[in-house]
Amino acid sequence: MDQQGESQQEEKLPRGAKRRARTRADLLMAARKVFAARGYHDATITEITETAAVGVGTFYLHFRDKEAIFTTVLEEGLDAIRQQVVEEIAHHDQPSLPVLIRAVFHRVYEQRDIIRIARMGEGGAVPRSRGPDMLVEMFMGFLEHAPDLAPFSEEEIPLLASLLEGLMDRAFHCWWDEQDEPGPDLMADRVLHVMKYGFPASLFQQQPRPFFTSSQRSEERH
Repeated sequence: MDQQGESQQEEKLPRGAKRRARTRADLLMAARKVFAARGYHDATITEITETAAVGVGTFYLHFRDKEAIFTTVLEEGLDAIRQQVVEEIAHHDQPSLPVLIRAVFHRVYEQRDIIRIARMGEGGAVPRSRGPDMLVEMFMGFLEHAPDLAPFSEEEIPLLASLLEGLMDRAFHCWWDEQDEPGPDLMADRVLHVMKYGFPASLFQQQPRPFFTSSQRSEERH
């Protein structure tokens, strides 16, 4: 949920509930900063509470443990991105794939710390991020209304959605895990080029030299 939505909800709450909601929001904001800087495994509840300027006991009034607040940070961040994308493409009567792709890149770029948090939290006992599922669902909804998917059939819509999601997800992580450039417009241009025209034609031609040398093949066999 974005800050405007949170403030509107707070206005409807009693005073005590407002205070609890504000504390929860402060903890989530602090956790987002700590996870983005330290990753899931190195972050501690103490760091989160110190950043939020609350006691450790207060933390446990709102969240069961570090995994619970990590999951909430990711879920609410991804939900906010999804809602922003939906609102943006709603302004188009018949949004095309480029409109959807550009909207996703712009909204993800604005909250790229969420992508970094998801990536740094991979492995171990950390729950899987819903980011890929969110993108697949968005692409599924778009493809189901496409007038023509030839040469693909309707039964292959899940495959197409997964392929689109995979390309987007790799682009997010390859470019924005540890840097802020290129920006979302160039990123979208590159990905849309690959989607529309494929990879460079030269890659499908015979290469002047073998990709693997004989020594590499021998090492792989052993």
